[in-house]
Amino acid sequence: MTRGMNLHRLQCLDSDGDTKRDRLAKVEAALGESKALKQARRALESTQSLVKKWALRQRDLELESRGLTNRIVRAEQRLYSGAVKNPKELADQQAKIASLKRRRQKLEDDLLEAMIEREEAETARTQAQTHLDETQTRWSAQQAALMAEREVLQEQLVEIEQTRSALLPSIEASDLATYQSLRRRKGGLAVVQVRDGAWCGGCGVLMSPSVKWQLRQDGAVCCDNCERFIVSPP
Repeated sequence: MTRGMNLHRLQCLDSDGDTKRDRLAKVEAALGESKALKQARRALESTQSLVKKWALRQRDLELESRGLTNRIVRAEQRLYSGAVKNPKELADQQAKIASLKRRRQKLEDDLLEAMIEREEAETARTQAQTHLDETQTRWSAQQAALMAEREVLQEQLVEIEQTRSALLPSIEASDLATYQSLRRRKGGLAVVQVRDGAWCGGCGVLMSPSVKWQLRQDGAVCCDNCERFIVSPP
């Protein structure tokens, strides 16, 4: 390989490595639980809390209603047993029974509302579980694909580094130092190919005759404008 070909090859390897490292960083950032999965899990937990809330409310109301019914039954048995003969006591007993029945009616209305709320919460929970299952399935497939891609990228980066290490001894120390400096200052692009035989492929400036002559002689030359290495295409 000529001087220019070596430098261009190094640039290609480094650019390819930059691209793959950037992609690897994105892949690794995407590994782990996704926002969608976390939201689906929180939605399920929310509906589960609602189901529990209304189930407890229903149970409490049923127990209270059952207790009132027992009290009403006992009060009516006493009323109609003949044990109460005093008119005022009879009136008080009837009023008590009427009050208990009003309370029980209110409890039954509340119980019906609790049953409806519980049923709606259970429906929402079922839907949330289905959504979570679907999201989990998609996420698992995506994670598997990302892990496979990560492995490929890591292998490719190792190969690039090995090829690069083998190439470096063929590049002069001064050229390598200039190349590394340009890479830092020029956004990673230190070596470009001449365009249409006369133009810098980096900044687009027309090359002077002396620069073109030097390119033909050395296989690589630095642009007077952007300072990048200009090399001839293979």
